[in-house]
Amino acid sequence: MAQQLIVAVFDRVDVAERAGRDFRNFEEKDLGFKIESGVLVQKDAIGQLNVLDKYTRPFWGTVIGALTGGLIGMLGGPAGAIVGFTVGASGGLAGHAIKETLDNELVASIASKLTAGSVAFILEAQEASPFEVDNIVLGYGGSVFRKPLGR
Repeated sequence: MAQQLIVAVFDRVDVAERAGRDFRNFEEKDLGFKIESGVLVQKDAIGQLNVLDKYTRPFWGTVIGALTGGLIGMLGGPAGAIVGFTVGASGGLAGHAIKETLDNELVASIASKLTAGSVAFILEAQEASPFEVDNIVLGYGGSVFRKPLGR
């Protein structure tokens, strides 16, 4: 299975929450999709990205990958640390390596869809095929972005 950074952007929290349940249900079927870390974030009116603990913790726990934490910082979240969450080592990537992995084009594309009030699932996952996740995201009217990770 290919290691991926997957970002799914939705207009509303309730829609993202339904998609998150579908992600989890697909993962439980053991058909080539394994979530290693995930977080639900929302962009507020002033451009700050906030982790939605209430929706994130029941699904994905308290450890997020280093790439996820780096992306949150690049999209307007708190730099370096995320309150209430532990940022995992995610393969021992240093800060500069994270910025190299998360190229400006990817970050700009995600930022253009992640407008005030919208929400995004940021997942580090292994997936055999993007088909099912794409169907879930597009079925809820969302946008999906991927970055292959070299593991």
